[in-house]
Amino acid sequence: MKILFIGDIFGNVGRRVLAERLSSLVEDNGIDVCVGNGENVSGGRGMTKNLFRKLRKYGLNVITGGNHSFSVGDNDYSFMAEPVVLRPLNYPPNNLGHGSTIFTLPDGRKIGVINAMGRTFMHDSLDCPFRMTQDAVDELKKETPVILIDLHAEASSEKAALAWHLDGQISALIGTHTHVQTADERILPKGTAFITDAGMTGPGASIIGMKPEGVIRKYMLQTYVRFEPSDEGAMLNGVIIEVDDGSGKAVSISRVFEQVTLRGQHIDE
Repeated sequence: MKILFIGDIFGNVGRRVLAERLSSLVEDNGIDVCVGNGENVSGGRGMTKNLFRKLRKYGLNVITGGNHSFSVGDNDYSFMAEPVVLRPLNYPPNNLGHGSTIFTLPDGRKIGVINAMGRTFMHDSLDCPFRMTQDAVDELKKETPVILIDLHAEASSEKAALAWHLDGQISALIGTHTHVQTADERILPKGTAFITDAGMTGPGASIIGMKPEGVIRKYMLQTYVRFEPSDEGAMLNGVIIEVDDGSGKAVSISRVFEQVTLRGQHIDE
């Protein structure tokens, strides 16, 4: 099975990149299933029902989330009940949605996808991602050996620790959240593919998605500044993982990075 994971899809630029590039990227690389992190798709913070539908239309089979999964105020979150959209499984249990799913390909093959969030430098009150992902892995393995985890976390050490903890039990652990693609993709000794961060699909001429001026002002003056999403320098970041269907072990992992010249127009929220 060939899996394409798209790093944090940011705002209008990220959506336009997917609209123009995803289908050909899938076709050119013989991709079987496409997973993408959509927690920044609405102006850099959150996701709406309309944008969930657009991401599915562009070709994402499963959409993961993170600390901004519920950041759009007065939003209709009924779409979070859909099995192909996830929020971190270690959120408090009364939240809408779910943290893992099984996606079935047209040929009957299955992939389990888990979304979890780190605690270091983020939300230390969350349930333990180590224990909770272990429970989810054990459950998913009853149906498929192919399992991918999106760990949305700040600390590179926490991402690596969970990958090594689950080495051999899952096919891949992909880090998200920092919006900067790392160059450490590898297969761990027992067969789990790992990269600290898949990067961001969105405006490259930015500070992790936002216009530089506001971010610089915040650092210099230490006062509140309303950040604005950048709309320049479109790029696509992600990874392609090839997995043995029988064992669930990763065969290869490679980074995807493209600078994209956009042709289409602004896509409404």
